[in-house]
Amino acid sequence: MRSLLDWLGCTAVKAASWAFCRLSPEAAVWVGQGLGGLAYLAQPKRARLGVLNLRAAFDGQFTPREGRRIIRACYRQFGASLVELLRLPVMGRAYLDRYIRIEGRRIFEDAVTSGRPIILLTGHYGNWEFSSIAAALLGYPITALARMQAKFPRLYRLLVSYRESKGCTIIHKGGAMRRLIAALELRKPVGIIGDQASRQGMFVEFFGRPAQFATGPFKLARHRRALIVPAFIHRVRGPFHRIVVEPPLEVSWDLPEEEALREAIGRFAHLLAQHITQDPHQWLWMHNRWKRTPARRVLVLSDGKAGHLKQSLAVVEAMRERSGHVTHRVVEIRYRSGVARALALLWSRIAPGALGAEACLSRCLMPSCAVELLKRSADCLVSCGSSVAPVNLLWARAHRAKSVVIMNPTPLPLSRFSLVIAPYHDGLAPRPNLVSIAGAIARMPEEALRRAGEGLRAHPKFRPPALPGQPRPAIAVFVGGDTAEFRLGEAFVESLMSQVLAACEAVDGWCVVTSSRRTSPGVERLLAQKLSRHPRCRLLLLAGQDPLDGTLEGMLGLADVAVVTGESVSMVSEACASGRRVVAVEPPLREGYRGPTAKHLRFLQQLKAQGYVHLHPLPEVGHGIRRALAERQAPKRLDDFSVVREAVVKLL
Repeated sequence: MRSLLDWLGCTAVKAASWAFCRLSPEAAVWVGQGLGGLAYLAQPKRARLGVLNLRAAFDGQFTPREGRRIIRACYRQFGASLVELLRLPVMGRAYLDRYIRIEGRRIFEDAVTSGRPIILLTGHYGNWEFSSIAAALLGYPITALARMQAKFPRLYRLLVSYRESKGCTIIHKGGAMRRLIAALELRKPVGIIGDQASRQGMFVEFFGRPAQFATGPFKLARHRRALIVPAFIHRVRGPFHRIVVEPPLEVSWDLPEEEALREAIGRFAHLLAQHITQDPHQWLWMHNRWKRTPARRVLVLSDGKAGHLKQSLAVVEAMRERSGHVTHRVVEIRYRSGVARALALLWSRIAPGALGAEACLSRCLMPSCAVELLKRSADCLVSCGSSVAPVNLLWARAHRAKSVVIMNPTPLPLSRFSLVIAPYHDGLAPRPNLVSIAGAIARMPEEALRRAGEGLRAHPKFRPPALPGQPRPAIAVFVGGDTAEFRLGEAFVESLMSQVLAACEAVDGWCVVTSSRRTSPGVERLLAQKLSRHPRCRLLLLAGQDPLDGTLEGMLGLADVAVVTGESVSMVSEACASGRRVVAVEPPLREGYRGPTAKHLRFLQQLKAQGYVHLHPLPEVGHGIRRALAERQAPKRLDDFSVVREAVVKLL
C-alpha cells in the first residue's frame, strides 16, 4: 500500500512540477502561497503550536491575532518555497540574476579562495534550499547534508534529483561524516542546516531561553579547522529573494572542546535570532523548538491581595529551588464587572477544551489587563484565591500550560487543574493532583529573617534602647483587621495592646507593632495614640501611613514571641513558619453574624494541637506571652514550603 502511495505521490509531484514550470515565477509563487494558506486552515493543531512557539520567543510582543497572522504568513511562505522547489528544472543562472540578490557575495568568495574548508551554515529560514542552489549556480557546487525520507523513497529521490540537477550533491545522515570530511578535504563547500535540535546536542540561549542545537556541524568545523560561513535567505516579495552572507564565525577552536562548541553555537544562534527578528514569518515555527529546554516561565495571576500574591510567589520560589531555570512575571487580574467575572466562571466550567478561551478573557477582563495577559507566554500559571481561578484555567487551556491554584477553587472542579494546593481545614477529599498543607504557604529562612531584622533596626522610626545592656525579650505584634466573620474594633485592640505592654513590663522586654491593610483607620489612630511615645514600643508601622515591604519578616527576625490576631490565616501561617513562639489571639465575631466559622476555627485548633501556636482568648493574652517566653523547649517551625517544593516536581 505504501509503495502505491509512493508511486502516486511521485506521479502527482511530476505533474505539478510540469504545470508550475509553465507558469511565470510570480504566478507560481502566488499559487504556492494560496496552497500554504489552505494548509494553515487544514492543520489547526500544528498552526496552534506555531503560534505558541512564536509567542514564547517574542514574549509580550504579539497579541493572539498578530501571532496567528504571522503563522499564516509562515505557511504561505512555506507553500511558495515548495512550489519553487518544483520549478527547479527551469531555473538557471538567468533566474538567479533576476530574482535572487546576494549581499556579502565577496565574503563567500573570499572564504572559498582562502584555501580553508568551508561549512555554509543556515537555518529553516526563508527558502533555505536556495542558499545551496544559488552557490551551485554561481559555480561553487555545494555538498548538502539532508535527512533521508524512508517512507516514500521514490518521491524523495525525485525531489533530490531536482536539487542535484543544479550542481548540488546531497548526502544523508547516518554514515555521512566520511563523505563530509572528504568534501572538505577537496575544498568543496559543505551546506548544513544548523538550527536542528538533537538529544545529544548542546543548550545555548535562543530568544531568552536555552534551546538545544546539534553539535555535529561545529565538531566537524573544529576537527577540520573549517570556516563557518552563516547565510540566510529572505523572501523580499513574490519570487524575489535576498541572500545575506554573514562574515565567518570567529571561534577560538583552541579552547577546550565543550567551551569552543558552546561559543560557536551561541554565535550562530545569536545571528539566527537576529534574522528571525527581522522577518518572524520566514522561520519554520511549527516544530517544538524548545521541547527539551530546562527553562520554565511562570505567570503569576494576582487578585490584588498581598497575602495571596505572597503565597503564589512562594510556589514560584519552590519551583526555582527544584529547577534553577525558572523566571516569573506577575499580572494583576481585573474584571470589567461582576457580570463579567460570572461569565468567565461559567465559560471556564462548561467550555470544551480551549474553545473560546482567549475570546472570553478579552471580553471579561479590563482591556489593559486582557492585552497584557494575552500577549504573555508561560509554561505554568500560578494563582491564589477563587476569584482568579477561572482566568487561570482559561489561559492555561488556550496556551497548553500547566495550572496551579492555591486554595479551593470552588465551584470549579479540582480535576481541571494540574495542581491544587489547599489547607487541611478546607476538608477536600484526597486526589492525585491535590496537595494538602496546614495553612498559607510561607517560607521564612532564618538567615533572611536575620537580615530583615537588621534592616528594621536601621529604620528611621526605630528607637534603640536608652542604655545598652543584656538582651531583652522582644515581642512582635501583628494587628489584622475586619473580615466577613470577625471584627477587630478599637476596644478589642486597646485591650490587646494593654496586655502586650503589661507583659513587656513584667519581663523587662520591648515590642514592635504593625497593622495590616485591613486594619480600620480608627484602630490605627488608637495604635498611634497609645504607642507612638511609649517607652516599651521601639517601632510602630501603620499600613495606612508607612510602606510595609519586608516589615513582617523584619519583625519576626527581631522577635522572641510573635503575637498575631487570629482572623488572618496568612499572618498566623507566616508567624508559625518563622520558627518563633506564636501567640494567636482568638478573634471576636461580628455582632449578629450567623454564618459558618468552623473552618477558620478548625485551622487555629489544628495548629494548636500540633504545637505551632499558643491559642488564647483576649483576656489571657498577657499570660500566654509570659508563658511562651518561659518555655525552654525550642519552638516548632511550620514547613509547608517543603511539601510544596516536592509537589511541584511534576510541573517541571
